[in-house]
Amino acid sequence: MIKKTLISLMALPLITGCGFTPLHATSTVASGIKFEDVSIKITDGADQGDKEAGFFIMQRLRDRIGENTGRHVLTLTPQLSRAGFGVNSIDVASRYDSIITVNYTLNDTKTGDLLTKGSVRAISTFGAPLDPYGLIAAEKSALQQTTKEAADRLLIKLASYYTNSKK
Repeated sequence: MIKKTLISLMALPLITGCGFTPLHATSTVASGIKFEDVSIKITDGADQGDKEAGFFIMQRLRDRIGENTGRHVLTLTPQLSRAGFGVNSIDVASRYDSIITVNYTLNDTKTGDLLTKGSVRAISTFGAPLDPYGLIAAEKSALQQTTKEAADRLLIKLASYYTNSKK
């Protein structure tokens, strides 16, 4: 145990010397752009589920990078769907996938130029109890989990963009 700790401590200067920076260590990425320079805009989805998913994504992103008015705007369009699989003995779905796809664009605030665009997708599977209130609670929990994962994937995409761009 002591040997592993000693080796880890000796390797630490090597890792920091190569320019490694943990994604969530600070809000500055390699190119000097900060996540604080990104404002977030959610477009209304087609139905109430999309709006609720957008709310949870916005909440997660604000927890991670704050509420900003920066030089770049990240526009998000969430689409929520649910797919049933696994049928019980009375021919009712016993498990569902909560699937969220978030299309995004990153634009320069001043010029409106498109910097990057893409999409992320997250899936969470949940059990469907026969009780309708239990189903609602399970679905809401899965939605929250799915949107957290989608927001984290968005942050990774942003970090990757800023690391690879010259702006």
